Amino acid sequence: MSDGRPPDTSPDRQAPEDVDRGDAATTGFPPVNPASAVLDDFLNHDHGARIALGDLVGILGDRAFGALLLILSIPNILPVPGLSTATGLPMLLIGAQIAAGRDRPWLPRRLAALTLDRDAFLRVIAKAKPRVDRLERHLRPRLPAMTAPTAERLLGVAVMILAGILALPVVFGNQPPAFAIALIALGLIEKDGAFVVAGLVAGLIAIVIVAAVLFGFGQAGMLIFDKLFS
Repeated sequence: MSDGRPPDTSPDRQAPEDVDRGDAATTGFPPVNPASAVLDDFLNHDHGARIALGDLVGILGDRAFGALLLILSIPNILPVPGLSTATGLPMLLIGAQIAAGRDRPWLPRRLAALTLDRDAFLRVIAKAKPRVDRLERHLRPRLPAMTAPTAERLLGVAVMILAGILALPVVFGNQPPAFAIALIALGLIEKDGAFVVAGLVAGLIAIVIVAAVLFGFGQAGMLIFDKLFS
């Protein structure tokens, strides 16, 4: 009998065989846990009927902040209606903790108690998994300065800004910052500074897009006001 969870879409839970990630002895980088393995482990975890944000931190806490940012950004990229605020606020707090140099993520009790529908959440993660697999073929440790501790603190500030924008109730305003956060998260997970840079560029574009949408709404509102009261 099916328990409502989507099937494991990966034959194993390792990085793609055709991707040579090297090791610490040959590349100078510490070994990394691939993003695809993070998603596989999350999909195969024995979740309850609803997934509390606190449980999410507990499941992924030892994978550092990048895994949490990736998992929380995915529902906003595809997207899933109603999840922007529920996932945006935790990402804003996670960004603040990265900026503060914390080792492990933490959520306040009330935020940790918020729950997400298990089936809907796992369904969207499973849907995103093949896309992450394709992106992972291009991930490799490089540009170490962009994932160094000092750089990570600055990235935390960038994540805070993008998550704050994502949490706003702006039509078409969720996907661009969520995509930027996902790129940064992939870069952090696999120590790929090039993906971090791509995420920062995408973040700047996201800010411009959302600013343009807000400006357009503001102009439309002013025109309607003039029509009604002039």
